[in-house]
Amino acid sequence: MTTSTVEIIPTGAALGADITNFDINAMTEADFAAIRAAWMEHLVLRIRGQDFDDETHLAFGRGFCPLELSPKALLTGKGWYPNMPELSRITNIVDKKGKKTGSLGSSEAYWHTDMNYLEEPPMGSMLHALQVPSKGGGETRFCNMYMALETLPLDLHRAIDGKTLKHEKVHSSDGTIRPGLKDPGTDDVRRIPGPIHPIIMTHPETGRDVLYLGRRINGYIMGMPVDESNDLLDQLWAHATQEEFVWEQNWQVGDMILWDNRTVMHSRKGFGRDDPRLMHRLVLKGTQPFYAPLAA
Repeated sequence: MTTSTVEIIPTGAALGADITNFDINAMTEADFAAIRAAWMEHLVLRIRGQDFDDETHLAFGRGFCPLELSPKALLTGKGWYPNMPELSRITNIVDKKGKKTGSLGSSEAYWHTDMNYLEEPPMGSMLHALQVPSKGGGETRFCNMYMALETLPLDLHRAIDGKTLKHEKVHSSDGTIRPGLKDPGTDDVRRIPGPIHPIIMTHPETGRDVLYLGRRINGYIMGMPVDESNDLLDQLWAHATQEEFVWEQNWQVGDMILWDNRTVMHSRKGFGRDDPRLMHRLVLKGTQPFYAPLAA
């Protein structure tokens, strides 16, 4: 096996690193191994200054593990691109009739992990910038959920240890109803559908425990009175999204960001409705979240 020339340059923030000195169009097994190791260490990676197409994007993702279908393809049976059902089109661009040509539009996207509404949420995501707003905006922020758990006050840690959280599946990260789904018709978070995952999750590759919140809308800690669940979740979210745990990506055309969907949450700033932004995203298949605390 050849030695990789990949270089890792940390951002200096709570997470994130730049990947340089390689060619994404000619990746080697050694490059994949080096990048995966860096990914597990830095949680978010940025590839900048390279020119590649969707086929290369897909091949790059498959080099790590099988790909998940896009949310649209999963929920409706029809993706954004007929021959590439794994590819999500994230954009505010509309067609001549004013119809959306992609998801998420231009509004703020609240803190979340991707596709946490699945029983087996993705292990990671890869977002490629094809067009960025000319007037700015659309920055993506990431927060380190290892740090969030490690610095959690003892009373909060005890309050969630061993507990599970229902992750509702109806709403997207901008608050809209997902394609192919209907409004649940109730405000009772106990009745809104979604999978149940541990709040403290053990990372299947690193073995480290991490805080796993998914997204705030209609979250519910199983078995608790709703008001107590809401109060506890509000405290957890306020703690996890502190600035000291955050790194912000300011997009340039051609950038690709890789993030470990199990160890970070991300959000997006809003931008001009008529200022085009276009991203292509892949998500990598994951496994059922679990919690395996170390024996005392």
